[in-house]
Amino acid sequence: MVESVKLSRILDGFRAAETARNHRPAGIVSPWSEGELEKFVWSDILGAEIAPMTRKEAMSVPAVAAARHRIVQLADRPLRALKGNTEVTSAHAWLYRTDTQQTPWERMAQTLDDWIFYGESLWIVARNADNTIGDAVRFPYERWDRDPAGRIEIDGEVADERAYLYLRAPFDGLLNVAGETIRAAKSLERAWAARVRNPIPTVIIEEREDGTVTKKEAKTYVEATTKAMRSPDGAVLFAPAKVNMRLEGDAGTDVLENARNAVRIDLANFLNLNASALDGAKPQASLTYETQETETQELQDRLAFWTAPLEARLSMDDVVPRGQRVRFDFAHDTPAQTGTPTED
Repeated sequence: MVESVKLSRILDGFRAAETARNHRPAGIVSPWSEGELEKFVWSDILGAEIAPMTRKEAMSVPAVAAARHRIVQLADRPLRALKGNTEVTSAHAWLYRTDTQQTPWERMAQTLDDWIFYGESLWIVARNADNTIGDAVRFPYERWDRDPAGRIEIDGEVADERAYLYLRAPFDGLLNVAGETIRAAKSLERAWAARVRNPIPTVIIEEREDGTVTKKEAKTYVEATTKAMRSPDGAVLFAPAKVNMRLEGDAGTDVLENARNAVRIDLANFLNLNASALDGAKPQASLTYETQETETQELQDRLAFWTAPLEARLSMDDVVPRGQRVRFDFAHDTPAQTGTPTED
């Protein structure tokens, strides 16, 4: 069994992530890892449709990025320890500071990021002589795993239960349950980009009489038409008497826009967010104080989906003494706390 992790080992392990072994399926790599881990080209082995989805791919979808950014804002809120109605945060310095290069904000942001994409996260903790927590850092996702018995393995070794906190998310993670939706979103982005490059409907050049246009002439007409269609000044074409030009179909932007909105709603449902929270822009009618106040309240209510399980885990007896609990501080008049309220 791995002995309880000391502060020095936490720091060493955090810095050594670059050379760590990878115990996760290739491609399932935390964005917070600085190392380039070995990757298999899964699309060549399994096919693109069933290859494991990666976080990098998912984050290339604007709606995924917007949802992730909204949830990770929770890292701005400080953690407080309470005993009854009395705050006892000062007795648990790890809630607002660490002895490593990882700040409390980074710890929480990386934990929420793990939850969003993978559905689980791990903190390494250093304990004092009385078994209370002295420090805690989020551990790189690719460096730990669970064996068939459900035990946590760190760098391939079964870890002492006192050396970590296993944090299970309220759902299984986007990469595990939303792969098809994310792939559809990426396909839409490609279709949207293609339409932007060629916003004019397809142009078909037809001979007026069969055999009057040579292959060389046809190629010249096609190239000239393509260049004109992509001109920033608009497509102005000259059609020789030998040919007719006609437009086939329309731009289809409404269909693409509706599909992108549908994807945004689906992703919001996966993450238990209001779809309006992922909107890049709103109509003027929605920019009233009443609407903003309502949306803010709805968003806070739904974010409890993310905060409640984390608060419950951090309030267990292996984290704080029995009778105490940990909560996010959402008080508007609470100043940001990045250091200890007393001297270090």
